[in-house]
Amino acid sequence: MTTITSHKTNRKPPVPVFLSAIVLLFFCTLSTADSIGFVPDYIDGSTPVTASGTPTTGNDAVALSSLPQLGETNPSPAQTVTPTGIEPTRLIISSVSIDLPVQNPSTTDVNTLDNLLKNGPAHYINSADLGQAGNLIIFAHSSHLPIVVNKMYQAFNKIPDLNAGDSITIVGSDGKNYLYSVVSVVKADVNNGTTIDTSPTHGTNLTLVTCDTLTGVSARFVLTATFIGVSNSSNGQ
Repeated sequence: MTTITSHKTNRKPPVPVFLSAIVLLFFCTLSTADSIGFVPDYIDGSTPVTASGTPTTGNDAVALSSLPQLGETNPSPAQTVTPTGIEPTRLIISSVSIDLPVQNPSTTDVNTLDNLLKNGPAHYINSADLGQAGNLIIFAHSSHLPIVVNKMYQAFNKIPDLNAGDSITIVGSDGKNYLYSVVSVVKADVNNGTTIDTSPTHGTNLTLVTCDTLTGVSARFVLTATFIGVSNSSNGQ
C-alpha cells in the first residue's frame, strides 16, 4: 500500500503586502465616511494679514476660535447680520482652475454654515463686503481623501498651490469684477489664538481659509491677498 503524505507549508504574506492592505482599507473607510458626512471638515482657521504676522485683538479682528468649527458646538452664540454692501457671488482663480459660486449667509450659526459649505465657499458675515475697507473672509472645504462624492469637499484643495502675485477675481453682486493679488499662503493652527485682522485701517484685503487635512484637524491654510482694482469686464480674469 502506498502512503500519501501531505506537506503543508505555512507561508505568511510579505510584510509590505500586509501593510499595503491595511492602508488601502483605512483610506477606503475614510472616503466612505466622508462621502456620507461622518468625517467633518473643520473650517474655522485664520491668521493675521499683517506682514509681521503679529496677532491682532479687539473689535477689528476675527478670532481663530470664533469662526465656526464644523461638526462641533458653536463656541459662541450665533449672530444674525443683515448684509448692506456689495456681496461676493463668484470666486475665480484661473491659475489653479477654481471657478465657484460664493454663498452669503447672514448668520454665524454652525449648523447653517455646515449645510451651506456642502454647496461651496461662503462669505463670513462678520467680515468686510466687496469694495469696503477691511478684510473680506471666504472659507470652504478641503479634503485629500482619494474618493469624495461631493466635490465641494475639495473646493479649496488647490489654495496651497498659489504663489505671491497670483491673481484672484471676485464677481460682486453689482456685476463688477473685484481684482486681488495674492500676498501669501501660510499654515495656521486653531489652537494658537491667532486672528484675522479686519481693521479698515490696514486697507482692503481678502482672506481665504481652508483645512490642512494632511496635517491635522486643527490645521489650516490661510491665503491673504490685497485689493488691486475693479473691472467692469464680464470675462473674469
